[in-house]
Amino acid sequence: MLFAKKPLLAPVLSLALPIAIENLLRNLINTLNVFLLSGYSDAAASGVGVANQVVNIVLMFSTAISVGASVIINYDLGADDREKASVSVSNSVSLSLLFGAVVSILCFTLAPSLMVAVNLTGETYAHAANYLQAVSLSAFFLSVSQVVSAVFRAYKDAKTPMLVLTCANLLNLLLTWSAIRFESALPFDAVTGIAWAKVLCEGLCLLVLFGLMLARGYGFSAKNMLRLDKSRIARMLKVGSSSVAESLSYTLGTFLTTGFIAASPMGDAGLSAKVYVGTVNPYEQTIGYALGQAGQITAGKMIGAGEYEKAQTQINRLWKYLFIANLSSSLLLFALHRPLMGLFTDDPQVIGVTTPLFLCEIVINLSRTMNHCFNFGNRAGGYVLWPGIMAVVSLWSFYVGCGYLFCNVMGLGILGIWMGMTIDETLRGSFCATVWLKRKWQKKYLKQSQQNQ
Repeated sequence: MLFAKKPLLAPVLSLALPIAIENLLRNLINTLNVFLLSGYSDAAASGVGVANQVVNIVLMFSTAISVGASVIINYDLGADDREKASVSVSNSVSLSLLFGAVVSILCFTLAPSLMVAVNLTGETYAHAANYLQAVSLSAFFLSVSQVVSAVFRAYKDAKTPMLVLTCANLLNLLLTWSAIRFESALPFDAVTGIAWAKVLCEGLCLLVLFGLMLARGYGFSAKNMLRLDKSRIARMLKVGSSSVAESLSYTLGTFLTTGFIAASPMGDAGLSAKVYVGTVNPYEQTIGYALGQAGQITAGKMIGAGEYEKAQTQINRLWKYLFIANLSSSLLLFALHRPLMGLFTDDPQVIGVTTPLFLCEIVINLSRTMNHCFNFGNRAGGYVLWPGIMAVVSLWSFYVGCGYLFCNVMGLGILGIWMGMTIDETLRGSFCATVWLKRKWQKKYLKQSQQNQ
């Protein structure tokens, strides 16, 4: 049987390490980009940070395809059905190509209106709108890359996308520095140059990944790409859409709460603090998120092979590793937050505002261990509807609703947003843990399997 002769967590750890390195390096490149921009202009750094939130929002929809594809491909490979896996791989690539083209056009067209919607004005607005229009093409490349990277991981190859994305990000960093350093030689400003650098690097990354996927025979077939399996696509989207509702609500909520902060008395200082904290806090969840992703992949294969008890046991054991990783990283980031913030700004007001935010992050990240572990486990089992509904309700009620109440009505400013986030993350994590431990996923999976037979 699958994994029968291996320690239960060995496959998880072997996948988690390259995923963690990839995420760490991706976050590091983003941090360095913001650092370079903060030296160029606080308005440019804030504008690009807000514009990237818009890109993240539209990419949440493509996540529905990659998450759904990952789950279904893992089932197919766990059951050792390579032909069905090929259909899943090829159909998911087709969907991502179509989606990427649509969102790139919409992103380019609506860029100015979206920046007005979050209360950006003046120089910050100009940088954000110009950057978003120029970078809109990267949404197409990123949409397909997400699916292709998921395919590599399903075939137990997490190292290749890590290496390719690392090289692309390093090139992006070099071009970002060059756009700022040699702005006078460019036919456009540095911010637009940074956007085009991102487009170029994302395009090259996709070409390399796609070529390697073909060369290594990871399931892609042009024939299956053109012959869409409606029932298979429906299963992908059913799993993916419920999962993406959570991510989309979170990202859209982040976009809206940015507007709350911009409209608060803190104004630009609060907005800068949000961008700088948001630049470094992904580091505290890098290892936990990687463990969760790896756990989902291996548990999905176990479930596809009919090893339900092993899948349950693996996710249960994984939680303590996530707890230790998230707690350690949160405490370290809190201890170092002042010198870290000093790298981005010398404004004492902005730096002072960030201290209670990093304190909240400790509680948030501990609650996030339940989401990373048990929510990913529920996804592996295809049980996503009720966790997705709970997530959407919690995000809009507490992260956005209470965030607005605390920030703008009670006058707590940006701290109010983080307080709402803390309540939301704790409730969502507790719900995911409860339904996983009650084995709701197993009942759902067995019922679905009987219907598909």
